[in-house]
Amino acid sequence: MVKKVIVKKILSDEETEKMKGVVLPKGYFKKVFKEDVDVYTEDGKPLLRFRKGVLSQKNVDAAYDNMIKHARKYTSQRGTTAGKQKGKNFTIKSNKPIRSNIIGYFDGITIMQKYMVKKNNLKTPKCRQTGFTASEPEKWKKIVPLIQDIAEQYKKLFPEYYKYQFKQADKTVYRIPGTPFPTVTTNLNLQTAAHTDRGNLSRSMGNLVVIEKGKYKGGYTGFPQYGVAVDVRSGDFLGMDIHQVHGNTPIESKDENHERLSLVSYLREKIVEKCQDDKKILPGDYFKDKKNKDKAKKKAAKKTKKKTPKSKSKRKTAKKKSKILGIF
Repeated sequence: MVKKVIVKKILSDEETEKMKGVVLPKGYFKKVFKEDVDVYTEDGKPLLRFRKGVLSQKNVDAAYDNMIKHARKYTSQRGTTAGKQKGKNFTIKSNKPIRSNIIGYFDGITIMQKYMVKKNNLKTPKCRQTGFTASEPEKWKKIVPLIQDIAEQYKKLFPEYYKYQFKQADKTVYRIPGTPFPTVTTNLNLQTAAHTDRGNLSRSMGNLVVIEKGKYKGGYTGFPQYGVAVDVRSGDFLGMDIHQVHGNTPIESKDENHERLSLVSYLREKIVEKCQDDKKILPGDYFKDKKNKDKAKKKAAKKTKKKTPKSKSKRKTAKKKSKILGIF
C-alpha cells in the first residue's frame, strides 16, 4: 500500500517567488521521503509521486556508460539553475560553470550554428538534434531504453498527463521513440538552486531519475513552499510538479570519486509550436562546413568501395589474353 500525504503551504506565494535562484542549505527540508509515497497539496493536486527501484538496472548502466563523458562537460548557460551570483545579473559570462547538458532534440540553434548557417547559405532550422545525439548516434541508441522506462513510469503514475503530453509530442518528428519526450537534461553533481522548469509543456508533470556512483549523502529534491523533499537514488523514479518552485540540497561527498548524475526528460512547448510541419529530423551533419562535408562523403565512399570480383569465365578469358600478350 503506497503512503498518501497531504501537505500545507509553509511559505506564501510571494515568499516562494523570492526563493527562485536561492541555493538551499544543508538540512533545509525537515521532511525527506525515502519510501514509496504520493503527495498532494491541500487543493487535491498531485505534488509528487515517488517509487523505489522501478527502473531496469541493465538500462540504467547502459545509459550511464554511454552518456557520462558528455555529462561531464561544463556550461554557463543554465541561468537560475546554478544559483544567483551575488551582485551580478544572469549572463553567460557571470554564470557559474556547471555540468548540465542536454541530449535528444531541441528548438533553436547555437551561436556557432548560426555562423555556419550564414557561412554556408543554409536555411535556418527551427528544431534540431542536440550535438551529442547528432555526433554519437550509436551511444544515443543505447540511452533510449532508459528514457522509455521513464516514460512507462510516467504513464503508470500520471495517465491523464501522459496521454495529453504524448498526443502533443506526437505532432512532431522530434520525439524520442516510444516516449512523450524530445529532450533530456543531464546534471552531474549539481545542486540546483530553487527554480521552476520554464518552457516545458504547461499541462505536464516532470520527472527525475538519478544514477549514482561512489558514496554521498544529501542532494534531496524538494519544494520550499511545502517543506518536503525526496531522496532519489539509482533505479528510483520521481514524478513531480515542475511548475512549482523546487531545488535540491547540497550533495555531501563520502567518496571523492562520487557521482550523482540526474536525468530530467521533458517536452518543450516550442518544439511542438515550431516543428509540426517538419517531415524528417535534421541530419546530424547539417551545420558542417560544405567543403568538409564533401571530403567526409568522399572518404566514406572510398572506405566502403570494394572491387567487384570477376566471374570465373571472365577470369579464364583474361588469362588467355594474358598468355597471348606474353604477360605470363
